[in-house]
Amino acid sequence: MEARAVLEGQVDRCTKADRQPVCSTTECGSSNIDQNSVCLTPECVKAASTVIQNMDESVNPCDDFYRFACGRYIQDASIPEDQTEINNFITSAVVLKTQLRSIFEESIKEEELKPFVLVKTLYKICMNTTALEADGLSTIKKIIKEVGGWPVLEGADWNEDSFDWKKSTYTFRKYGLSIDNFINFAFAHDAKNSSKLTITLDQPQLDVAKVNMMEGFKDELVKTYYEYMVDLAVLFGADKEFATSDVRNMTNFKSELAKITLSDEERLNVDALYNPMTIAEIQNKYRSIPWLELINNVINSPNVKILDTEVINVMVPDYLHGLEKLLQESSKRDQANYAFFQTVRSLIDYLPEHIRDREQQFRAVYSGVSQKPPRWRECVYKVSQHLQLAASALYVRKHFHDESKEAVSEMVSDVRNEFVKIIKKLKWMDDETRKIAIDKALAMTIHIGYPVEFLNNKTLEKYYSKLNLTSNNYFDVVNQISLFETDAVLSEVCNPVNKTDWRTRTSTIDINAGYVPPENSIQVPAAILQSVFYNKDRPHYMNYGAIGYVIGHEITHGFDDQGKKYNKMGDLENWWAEKTDTAYAEKAKCFVKQYGDYIVPEVGEHLNGETTQGENIADNGGIKEAYLGYNSWVERNGPELTLPGLNYTAKQLFWISAANCFCSKERKKSLAYDILTDEHSPARYRINVPFGNTDYFAKDFNCPDGSKMIPKQKCQIW
Repeated sequence: MEARAVLEGQVDRCTKADRQPVCSTTECGSSNIDQNSVCLTPECVKAASTVIQNMDESVNPCDDFYRFACGRYIQDASIPEDQTEINNFITSAVVLKTQLRSIFEESIKEEELKPFVLVKTLYKICMNTTALEADGLSTIKKIIKEVGGWPVLEGADWNEDSFDWKKSTYTFRKYGLSIDNFINFAFAHDAKNSSKLTITLDQPQLDVAKVNMMEGFKDELVKTYYEYMVDLAVLFGADKEFATSDVRNMTNFKSELAKITLSDEERLNVDALYNPMTIAEIQNKYRSIPWLELINNVINSPNVKILDTEVINVMVPDYLHGLEKLLQESSKRDQANYAFFQTVRSLIDYLPEHIRDREQQFRAVYSGVSQKPPRWRECVYKVSQHLQLAASALYVRKHFHDESKEAVSEMVSDVRNEFVKIIKKLKWMDDETRKIAIDKALAMTIHIGYPVEFLNNKTLEKYYSKLNLTSNNYFDVVNQISLFETDAVLSEVCNPVNKTDWRTRTSTIDINAGYVPPENSIQVPAAILQSVFYNKDRPHYMNYGAIGYVIGHEITHGFDDQGKKYNKMGDLENWWAEKTDTAYAEKAKCFVKQYGDYIVPEVGEHLNGETTQGENIADNGGIKEAYLGYNSWVERNGPELTLPGLNYTAKQLFWISAANCFCSKERKKSLAYDILTDEHSPARYRINVPFGNTDYFAKDFNCPDGSKMIPKQKCQIW
């Protein structure tokens, strides 16, 4: 789950002395709280202070709850120059990175575990910008030459016979570079037998959105991309005249490539993405490509030999047809330029400052961000990404408290139990489907905090035993790690999938949580159990409203428009009775229309109710389950004290706490691009729409019929 933000307009505010509520106590649902029922612990005082700093009580909560809970935050927050937005996810991530920085910068101790030595060594190499500048472009240019030469650099001297897109893929694999320029190769759970890994062939990921690339030079972003690619080539030493021509042709090639890919909306049909075939069958369908040779060279492992009887998944068959035709009709020069531009852009972080500055200028066009993050923050991110297990183990040993794990486990149990109760009461679901749905919910595996292996020195040492950093060159060491990780995956290819494998969990050092369909598992990493999301010493209504909402969101993902297609074992299966499935589809359409009808005033664009459908369903189910989960906790433990300085009940503070997690401010350019490409709705709509769809919110704030927050037609599945 990720936080998205929305840039609000200016909020009219009075001073503290003369500010008056816009509705009466009865209308707003506030109460005259008995001071004897107020929590005055340091943690409650601190929590109350944060809530007050975020709120704008001049806004009627029944009109716009997001602005009511977050109005002052939106007005007062400043977006850092190196960020597209500012919100509590980002603020928490900065705290996390600061904690990691402190750990990574510690001196290597005598007899320190090898995994931790690797982390500190990589961080030090990343931070050595002097060496990075001294190396300049020499390392990457050497690799480019060995792969066959970059046409835009070599001009008229480039030898077309030296390039073959397949051989370039093999060479990229040898160097640990991305091999997914023309076809995306991966190992993934077999969708219908998640206990085994299978090879998947998919369309490549575009670095400019499909909707833009399809327009070609009619699109302003594509024009800007073209200008950047010309400049990038010239910075590498290309002749400007050759670059102007070559990049134009390459951009047209990329536009044609975009046209044969599926859109995000089309990829929502996961059944259509499951097309198992033997390699022999693939060879018969797409004859211009030597598939057995290609796949074995991409794997490039002495321990894995693929035969033509191997069944693999062709995710987008029409793409392969289109690719064959495009490769036959386009020049090798265009193909080579495309492959090298893709590769060079993927390596920007390892190149000199002046190259990275030009990349940032391009990103600013669609993000509004004018500066790069400080080097230390970038290096913390890169180390955490490349040596995730070792870095995570370092973090949890120093910063995670085990008592949090037990408390959050209770919360997960409450939220899941409420989801099961909801299923039991659904009138539109038949009894057989209901039984299977309950079984799936109860079968969900829950991973909280971190795997215990992070505390086992021998286990960590064994995993990293074959990784040795034999260079001080940043690019070289990252490639060594990349090859090590690839070999680690390949070593497991022929084995049954262990769905509880500690090595495959969602990153522990990520302000996020997740639902994994092939595992039917919920993952709540250690790093998100902090800050506004969770604190063991504050009232439970705040934790249920915050991390509880996140947990409910992830549980509901198992039953959103995509998650519902997997059974309790994580296999793709239609376990829904036809009549119930039709009823679900109609209810999902309500969400598509409801969200799609909203126009974001800052940019004048409609939300995409289709591509955000899964996240919207998860939001609407998640907040309801968290609310009922908190009520269940109160039934067992009794009512809680409220917060000082806030004339709100515990239930009202639940809703305020949930909204506070999403208080956000985003640059207009970034907001517009997110609406186009992000699967999440902007923050305002992740609060106002799900809250308005529940009767519980309206009751707790005494919102009368006709309130702006309460739609005439409420959408609800769970």
